[in-house]
Amino acid sequence: MLGLLALGLTSIMIYTLVKNALLGKQLAKDDHFHGTVELIIPVAPNSEFFLEAWGEIRVQQLKVHILIDGHHPSLNAWMELKTKMPYLEIHSFPMRPTHVEAIPWMLDQIAPKIQGQVVIIGDSELVPTEYAFQSIAKNVTDKERSYFVVPQTAKFNVLGEAISVLNPTLAFASFFGFRKWQRNLTHPLLSISQGWMAMTLKTFKELDFKTVRISTWKEAISRQWDEQKKTYHLAFGEKHLLRYYPEDMRVLTYQLRGKWEDLWKKRDKVGFWLFVVALFLWSFPVICLFTHPFWSLASLFLLTLYRFFSKIVFQESWKSILLHPVACIFWIGTLVWFVSDKIKAKYLTKGHERVN
Repeated sequence: MLGLLALGLTSIMIYTLVKNALLGKQLAKDDHFHGTVELIIPVAPNSEFFLEAWGEIRVQQLKVHILIDGHHPSLNAWMELKTKMPYLEIHSFPMRPTHVEAIPWMLDQIAPKIQGQVVIIGDSELVPTEYAFQSIAKNVTDKERSYFVVPQTAKFNVLGEAISVLNPTLAFASFFGFRKWQRNLTHPLLSISQGWMAMTLKTFKELDFKTVRISTWKEAISRQWDEQKKTYHLAFGEKHLLRYYPEDMRVLTYQLRGKWEDLWKKRDKVGFWLFVVALFLWSFPVICLFTHPFWSLASLFLLTLYRFFSKIVFQESWKSILLHPVACIFWIGTLVWFVSDKIKAKYLTKGHERVN
């Protein structure tokens, strides 16, 4: 029964990923846009920033707004980048009401200042090229659609790439597309995925961040669009929107452990467990090879097909795909590490309370 369930869900993921690859828009170098674009980057407590990855981006009529809640370690790095990018504005909010969520509140504060024809909200871990802005802005205005842009994975080393590809963003892209599932499945996964949400200024101005009571701005936006009967479409980075990761494997391992902590702290338990399910499907041939050999081999065949299509969509290398089982072991190992730390902390706290 377990093997049949794994095969069925993996088949659904393959179908959905292929469907999204065919319908989704790839960012292209040949697209040109002559209007104004504004990128808003809300910096969360666990956000990362790769200063060395930001090149000289030359886009006319571009503004980048950095929203920082209190003091963040990356503030100095952003200040250094500002000397090279005069169109970058840093908005630091040292004080805010305690009863509100930080990122929606900051977006509400900055909203009156946004006047660009196309508005993009994105994660600080993502590094764009100048073509990313022009391509997505052209598609937003020409198609009159809103897009969630899924990033590619920057290649530093083969194993690091293999580990980093298996993340909530890939899980989201593998489930997105079923209308009846969209609210129950893709919204929670969207909240823990990384990407850009691009829209027209009119669509942005219609968002009401004052009423938002959840911490993830992606899910807050998608929920409001659902209520307004609006839809958003997928786009793919195509080497113009990259998600970086540490090159050092030890640092990457600790980062994965921290990633589980971050996913849990987002208080989006549905998204957390959906990603665990996706990780189980990716790992099924590894963890069930001796208990379910027939189903494991069948699942391995489907996963090979799945990774073939994910290579096309996410521009992965063949070598990293061959290391898929090793990448699964890293993710499972850091999950066990996270869970064991939680259990230890829970029982140590109870023991301390009894002693007191």
